[in-house]
Amino acid sequence: MELETKKLVPPSSLQDRLSELEEQAAQMQIHVHYDLLEAAGLKLKGGICKINGEYHLFVDRRKSTSDKIDILQDHLDHVNPEDIPH
Repeated sequence: MELETKKLVPPSSLQDRLSELEEQAAQMQIHVHYDLLEAAGLKLKGGICKINGEYHLFVDRRKSTSDKIDILQDHLDHVNPEDIPH
């Protein structure tokens, strides 16, 4: 007998807000990546960096939708090109 795992589907309002922030990032020419962010046993929340002249925002894909929204909102509100590591 196979066990079914149910994934919780976020409310459409949260998903819509996340989509809006992803679009805002795209308009600012920031690439958003959802990956497993873990190094040497440390779980990282995410961050922004500049690679080959392009901005990339990395977010841990295991975060909840509301956490992803908070991370994107925080980085988009406070992005300062001089502060972004190369």
